[in-house]
Amino acid sequence: MVICGDNSPLKEVDRWLSRNGFHVNISQTIEQAIKYYELDDFELLLIDAEVAPDESLAKVSQQTFIIFDQRPSLNSAIEYMAKGANYFIPLPTDPDTVLAQVIEALEKPKHGQTKGAELKADSTADISLFAEQSQPPSSPTLGSPESGIIGNSPVMHILFDELQKVAKTNATVLIHGESGTGKELVAKSIHNLSKRKNNALISVNCAAIPENLIESELFGHEKGAFTGAVSARDGLIVAADQGTLFLDEIGELPLEAQARLLRVLQEGEIRRVGAVTSTQVDIRLVTATHRNLLQMVQNGMFREDLYYRLYVMELTVPALRERGEDISLIAKTLLEKACKKHDKPVPPYSKTFDKAIRAHNWPGNVRELENALERAIILSPEGKLEASNLKLKSKDSHTKVTKDVHTGGASESPSQFVIEGTTLDDYFKHFVLTHQHKMTETQLAQSLGISRKSLWERRQKLGVPRKVTE
Repeated sequence: MVICGDNSPLKEVDRWLSRNGFHVNISQTIEQAIKYYELDDFELLLIDAEVAPDESLAKVSQQTFIIFDQRPSLNSAIEYMAKGANYFIPLPTDPDTVLAQVIEALEKPKHGQTKGAELKADSTADISLFAEQSQPPSSPTLGSPESGIIGNSPVMHILFDELQKVAKTNATVLIHGESGTGKELVAKSIHNLSKRKNNALISVNCAAIPENLIESELFGHEKGAFTGAVSARDGLIVAADQGTLFLDEIGELPLEAQARLLRVLQEGEIRRVGAVTSTQVDIRLVTATHRNLLQMVQNGMFREDLYYRLYVMELTVPALRERGEDISLIAKTLLEKACKKHDKPVPPYSKTFDKAIRAHNWPGNVRELENALERAIILSPEGKLEASNLKLKSKDSHTKVTKDVHTGGASESPSQFVIEGTTLDDYFKHFVLTHQHKMTETQLAQSLGISRKSLWERRQKLGVPRKVTE
């Protein structure tokens, strides 16, 4: 059963599931569903969080259900999982994600009910908001398209060999690699090949959470610990108990949070923000960064003692330009994915097109390749692939951004710049580099009219470094 309002994106699910042989009923509220149906007759409930207040959700807590949220956050993910949801999926979503989670929910028994705000250690639910769904528990062979990490080049075989050895242990792992190389896929493979694979994998992008909230998100907080803390709540580290915690972009973690994380690694215990007592946890920590942590240590931006705690085992994910024939293999797989996404037939992959793919340096790595292929699919004629529609930029391309001379001495803002022959990316780079010495990341994001997560993602895409602060 689908439970959602008339204007909810979840209404599309009815069509998606019906095409695949599922019988679906729709209700606008949980109360309506209870009034007109016997919920025990339904194997699974798909519920839009917009029509799921706490008192209503409690009435279906014994059912198998998936929560969909149009305003997703780490807080809401944890809370809904604690209330019995099997999965938490942000809206909008796509048919493949819904179908995969529906099938998995139907094929396995409902996980045990949680107690308070804690997630049971045997829950295998993936509540990551910053990545695609994880691999199935029975991991395919590394290097195959099914594994998520595609590759047959010598450098990838070295990585796979090291990954399999590391995965069998409980050692802390630090993953290095340029932005877009697939560091999170490596982390997921470590988890899926480990003894903890049947427990939770919690993925957190440290750069995507506001600095003033990251300690609360990771470590939890007591009621009244800060403004807005209306109740006590466990953090994501507790949610990862008995499983794996993956901290992406660990270099963006504030120093205060670094000190708390060090205690987790040293003592195996965690203390909520505002608490006086500690809780024991058993997690396997996997971290990733594209930054030089040792240089950050020397600049006073990263704790030296934490660095050496993280640097137990190190895996390096090679850049796409170093992977030879893998580029073509990955391109063909991503091409099929893009065609499926946009409901287009897969066109022939010509030698001319492959030559253009292989000639580019790919500074954005696999993420850049995926975006370029999607552009080519959208812009090329039906059934053809035109290399010009990849819209690849050379490293030498640059444009000019000038400041409007008619600002009248007013404070600088995005609207006070004239863009002459530039793209939005050029404007973004100019504005950030001009203002980051006097603005915080939050202020920069607000001035640009984007979220802090979007600001971080664009920095990575365009290679705009954060200013080093003493």
